[in-house]
Amino acid sequence: MSKNMRRDERKQAKKSLAPPIFQTATFTFDNSDDLEAFHSSETDAFFYTRYGNPTNEAAERRLALMEGAEASLLYASGMAAVSSVFLSLLAPNARIVIPQESYRHTRDIAEGLLKRYGVCVDILAENTAESLETLTDGTVRVLFAEIPSNPTLRIPDIDRMAEWARQRRARFIVDSTIATPALFRPLEHGADLALQSATKYIGGHNDVVAGAVSGSSNIIDALREQQALLGSILGPQDAFLVERGLKTLELRVQRISATALKLAEFLEGHPKVSRVHYPGLESHSDHQRAVQYMSAFGGIVSFELDGNDGIADELVNALQIPVLAPGFGGTESQLEHHVKMAYADIGIEGAENRGISAGLIRYSVGLEDFEVLRDDLSEGLKKL
Repeated sequence: MSKNMRRDERKQAKKSLAPPIFQTATFTFDNSDDLEAFHSSETDAFFYTRYGNPTNEAAERRLALMEGAEASLLYASGMAAVSSVFLSLLAPNARIVIPQESYRHTRDIAEGLLKRYGVCVDILAENTAESLETLTDGTVRVLFAEIPSNPTLRIPDIDRMAEWARQRRARFIVDSTIATPALFRPLEHGADLALQSATKYIGGHNDVVAGAVSGSSNIIDALREQQALLGSILGPQDAFLVERGLKTLELRVQRISATALKLAEFLEGHPKVSRVHYPGLESHSDHQRAVQYMSAFGGIVSFELDGNDGIADELVNALQIPVLAPGFGGTESQLEHHVKMAYADIGIEGAENRGISAGLIRYSVGLEDFEVLRDDLSEGLKKL
């Protein structure tokens, strides 16, 4: 399926090139016959924004093209997308398998909310296909993976994991927020659903919070029906921003990825950096798989410093270009001392128990020139 839209696919109301923002809660009908035609599916009219909105539909149509999916569905946040999919596919005594290294709150939902409702949760030691062989026998309903994983950017063997899930009639869900559909399309490798936090690279400008799920029409239709009941919809203003971000996604991600690779190479050669996690480096444990799967390697560079966690704080405070902020994927470079930004509530020991090094810094590369970011890092590292 092409990522590019044809002229007839760009048609909007009143021949507008950009999708109009339908800032309305409800839609009207001319008369009873008009309403009956709607309920008989004889028109493509809209009813109530909780059930659908033309602005959202335009963004979902563009995302589906980019993901190579039959359909996509937008949510109020990435976590709304994750939780809605889990609630749709799981039930008491059903079993989900999720890797230890995944977005922190995805795992929190599994170990907190899902367990409370009787779902059986297995945590893999690593985000790898090999770890699946350590599981005890039994029916699995959902297998979950991230590509790349957050924050050390592991690249799991999606093809093997998809086959493992297929043999067990499990649903395979892949969160490819860091890769984006510009670099990797999970559905082409056997995933049943591709998840995105559209807040990140898809929105791309740190001005919208949104989530998305893409897959076959029958699954997305079921999720859409559930969404109408749960109410986790995205507002039309935000949907407009998501659609806007999708238009430049590939250009931004390719530029950011090129800069990130150069920064990773610079950091790997620096004496004060003990380890760099970036799948574009030959030293990364999953480099060959990254080359196989991805057209570029993404905009996140994670690295560790010699010394204790205080050294990481010193560097974060010394840098002048990236902003200290949670999240990633915007036009501005961002960084965080990961254990203190993402795991403050459970402390450094709690984060280390989840496999996160106390000195790990996650750097989200923006659209600044490489030389500017390199020189800023160079000056900051000199101060340690």
